[in-house]
Amino acid sequence: MFVSLRAYGQVDSAAMHLNVDDVVVTAQHRIVSIPDNTGNVSLNMEALSDMPRLGGAVDVLKLLQYTPGVAATQEGNTAMYVRGGDAGNSRILLDGAPLYSPAHLLGFFSVLNTPHIGGLTLYKSGIPARYGSSTASITEVRTHRYIPSAFHIEGNIGIIEADAAVKLPLGERFALFASARHSYASWLTGLISDNTSIDYEFGDYGLGFVADVGRAGRLMFNSHFNDDGAKADVFLYNADCKLRWWNALGTLTLETPINDRVELSNMVYASIYDNMLRPNITAVDYNVAAGVTDMGLRSDVAVALGRVDISAGVEAIYRSIMPQTIVGGDHLRATTKTEDTIEAALYASVRWPISSRVILDAGLRYSLYANDRVWALPEPRVAIELPLSSTTRLWASYNLMTQYVHLVPQSNLSFATDFYLSSDEHIPPQWAHNASLGYAGEALSGRVRWSVEAYYRYMYNVIEYDSRILDVLTGVEDHMSMLHCGRGESYGVELSVGYSDSRVDVQANYTLSRSLRRFEAINDGRPFPAHSDRLHNLSLIASYKPSPRWTLSATFAYATGMPYTGTTALYISGNAFLREFGPYNGAKLPDLHHLDLSATYWFRSRKLERSGINLSIYNVYARKNPLMISYSVQRDDETNTMFMEERKHAIYTIIPSISWTYKF
Repeated sequence: MFVSLRAYGQVDSAAMHLNVDDVVVTAQHRIVSIPDNTGNVSLNMEALSDMPRLGGAVDVLKLLQYTPGVAATQEGNTAMYVRGGDAGNSRILLDGAPLYSPAHLLGFFSVLNTPHIGGLTLYKSGIPARYGSSTASITEVRTHRYIPSAFHIEGNIGIIEADAAVKLPLGERFALFASARHSYASWLTGLISDNTSIDYEFGDYGLGFVADVGRAGRLMFNSHFNDDGAKADVFLYNADCKLRWWNALGTLTLETPINDRVELSNMVYASIYDNMLRPNITAVDYNVAAGVTDMGLRSDVAVALGRVDISAGVEAIYRSIMPQTIVGGDHLRATTKTEDTIEAALYASVRWPISSRVILDAGLRYSLYANDRVWALPEPRVAIELPLSSTTRLWASYNLMTQYVHLVPQSNLSFATDFYLSSDEHIPPQWAHNASLGYAGEALSGRVRWSVEAYYRYMYNVIEYDSRILDVLTGVEDHMSMLHCGRGESYGVELSVGYSDSRVDVQANYTLSRSLRRFEAINDGRPFPAHSDRLHNLSLIASYKPSPRWTLSATFAYATGMPYTGTTALYISGNAFLREFGPYNGAKLPDLHHLDLSATYWFRSRKLERSGINLSIYNVYARKNPLMISYSVQRDDETNTMFMEERKHAIYTIIPSISWTYKF
């Protein structure tokens, strides 16, 4: 069977070829990899079932928040804040197609069904030239791409959702992969306090097909669909509303080996994101809609010339963006229009072992973007690996990254009111210089591994949306009047150390970092902390197998509180409640931290067959991690006076769960 290691997440720029029956990559049972030769990390999908679960399920994107350089977010948020970048600066690719809204409501889960996923790699340092449209990171998610030898089904039944994934061989040359997940989460969302009531359901569905087409290579079709629907009385906006959003994407890929040295890969894809919010505010109905549609193609060639690997390719995308469009009331009509754009890129890279002590990985991506005007920008990439010994290595990398599509956040929650805007004459493309320097080593035959990496990023044309959806619904019609462009910088040091053997896996990650922004129209032009600024980030992951029947695990996360614009003074004038604000993002929410524990008893535990009961406790000590701080007016009936009361709003505290995990 022909196997391309690139398809399995190989970090190298070019493909490598092996003629083998199976490929097995193992590092004891390490759950999260220590950063590789250029600072990127991968997840061990086979070990995820050992982890503590929220509502009975393990989520891959939530687990990425325990990796170095990725900030732990507030409760209710699955967004990726990587090395000081905003949520919109991290791109998620599912089988090569962009996934625009990866989260379900309130951050319970991402839309990725874990049993359907074959591998995941987070690129944040030496990002290959084939990846673009992001200034912070690329998360590459891959579904299964092989032909199994027998039928398998695996899944999970928990207190919030149930999921299942099927692997079905169709003879020796064809295979079908299918997965489904559906929720019954309304009972849990009903526990949310502060006069908030939510009736909510979601579903995730995947379908894949793999075919060995002889000399033509391997043909793969993969598709994904997720659908969310909610009816809510939301205290944050004082509104009753209905909310529905969905993603649909599909990819068709043909990988063709020309000979032992040359491989071709051709892919076409489509990705659609759509959301609709229908709030009712003071008996006035509104329709708030937004969405993105991508149709793209990519063609790659990889060539091995002795010890030198060369890859090159071209990508073209037709993209239709509908920014937030609001219709309703007597004074609001649709104020935005759909933007039709073209994004294209040429790229090439080379990986060259100059000597036994120096490996060069260099590339150039030349991107083009067109709507009312045209941008054409070079994006050079270079990484140098220095193997100092058989157990230690040093690396350095530099990337110039450009991003043409901008995410406009509307809430601190994973709440599908966020929308996207295209670069135009008012909003230029974002671009950033990214540099990093790292060192890693290992001992005890690889059981102990450690790494340290310093990074610096300088960002141009970052955006800040100085408003929220309620302001728009009450009469502000022009997005551009609330959107500001400025500059930013982030820097930090990431530390990671872990121990892993056949029974124990322990890993600790710590990031010391700052992320600052500067806008002429905000904070009188003075620098201020970005929403992604977290001075301290600490995460711990541990699992222990005292016997073949039992697996015990724990995770702990700590992060400095999220910056926000605080209230410095409160006034009552007549019947009006007035407040005076401090510096922009000059205050911080209380620090976030929680401990999660898990115990799994396996009735059967083999590589291809297992069945077990998992008991997990999320947030063991019931920490209330505030999502926001508000103020309410209270009256003292005895003195007939009024006073202001500060209120800290948390979504959920301790959540116990029980679930059954199976694989046959």
